Amino acid sequence: MAINLKNLIKMKNLILATLSLFLTLSISSCSEADREADFYKGDAFLNFNKGLDGNAFVVSGTGHLDYPISYGTVKPVTTSGQVKLVVDAANSTAVEGVDFQILNNATDELTPGETGGTFTLRALEAAASQTPKTVTFKLQSSSFPNAIFDQKYTLNISLTCPLSSFLGTGSFSNTTSFWNTPGGIYEIEESTTPNQLLVKDFWDIGIDMVLNYNPSTFVVTIPDQDTGYAYNATAHIWAKPSTDVTQVSSFNPCTRKMTLYVYYYVPGVGSYGNKIESFSGL
Repeated sequence: MAINLKNLIKMKNLILATLSLFLTLSISSCSEADREADFYKGDAFLNFNKGLDGNAFVVSGTGHLDYPISYGTVKPVTTSGQVKLVVDAANSTAVEGVDFQILNNATDELTPGETGGTFTLRALEAAASQTPKTVTFKLQSSSFPNAIFDQKYTLNISLTCPLSSFLGTGSFSNTTSFWNTPGGIYEIEESTTPNQLLVKDFWDIGIDMVLNYNPSTFVVTIPDQDTGYAYNATAHIWAKPSTDVTQVSSFNPCTRKMTLYVYYYVPGVGSYGNKIESFSGL
């Protein structure tokens, strides 16, 4: 059968024109969506923006602990206004004035251009025990509306044990793990760097997991680190904190339990997503 060269050229040009139009429409559509996201014109809705729960550990002998509770708005505010942190007494076991106080009359002021702020809760040692008491909070404002998401923050208040109690004999079971087989035994020890722990040989023999921690709240941050494990000939698997701001790594020095939210990824290639590594003292 004879092949008509002119018809083939016409067909090729038609395919290229159709593909070009599809790409143009796709790019235009994405650009329009991006522009809409950049110029959001809705209300500056209030929400708890850095996690929905936490643990306030009062160190024995200190008298109290000041604990920050953050909130935010989905866009910068355009007017000034007050935001209050309100105790949901019906869903709390801790009592305001006995177990805790909220400084600055539980009020924060937002000014134009700001996207959030912080309240300070003072947990009191006199009424604290190693059995946690819980307090639940809500946000309230006559100036800014509440979002339909992230509207409840729960804080556990308890008397803490020293870091030496958490470390104990140094042995921990890796009860939940993505990186290793669950149930493996690892040593956790203090680093020579202040406020830093090392999970010995966690990534591999001779390669420790490095953890930084806040000595007042025992919140853990995971510095960006190379696991040493080769994904291919040119790239390794790396680890860093979870990309989900509601997943906050921490440990309880009294119960000797630690939960880490880790994001595993290969630079320039992709990721395994957010995973959990939990440890329980032996």
